Amino acid sequence: MQIDQAKIEKAIVDEAVHKFTTDDDLYTSIRDGINKRIDKVFAEKVSLVVTESVERIVGEGFERSYHKTDGFGRPVGQPTSISKELETLVSNYWTDRVDRSGKKVENGAYNSVSRAEWMMAQICADDFSKEIKQHIVNVTAQLKDHFRTVLNGHVATMLSEVFHVQSQGDRDLKRQDSSIIRPPSSPQNA
Repeated sequence: MQIDQAKIEKAIVDEAVHKFTTDDDLYTSIRDGINKRIDKVFAEKVSLVVTESVERIVGEGFERSYHKTDGFGRPVGQPTSISKELETLVSNYWTDRVDRSGKKVENGAYNSVSRAEWMMAQICADDFSKEIKQHIVNVTAQLKDHFRTVLNGHVATMLSEVFHVQSQGDRDLKRQDSSIIRPPSSPQNA
């Protein structure tokens, strides 16, 4: 007995097609499964291909050589590329001359600096201002404390000169500095 493989394969395919077309639930689930699988493969493969293509095209576009033209379409200057032009723009931005407020000046005006120098000066000035402000606060606090001490001493001296009576505050001050307060006065007899 000889088995005809082609007839068996055809019979299996015919039976599967008949089963798929007559059973609506099976047909729907197989169709949905196949569509999901195709969508998944498409999303993975096409997304990768599109991303690579876009990156390649953008890279080539930035490096592609072109000529600048004048208003009549005639080439002007040497061939260039977008990346070279961007590099020139960035370089020119930092080397442009600016005034004290950071605004661009034309023709290298007197007292102008490059934008890079101006930016560094601003950063350094901000840091310096913060440091100086803190030092001023510290010195002012020390000066205030010193003035308070000196002023208290002068007021105590003036009060002792005006009122020749020794109070408890005078005795406390005398212990600190005996040169400020006079010795207690004796009561005057009439």
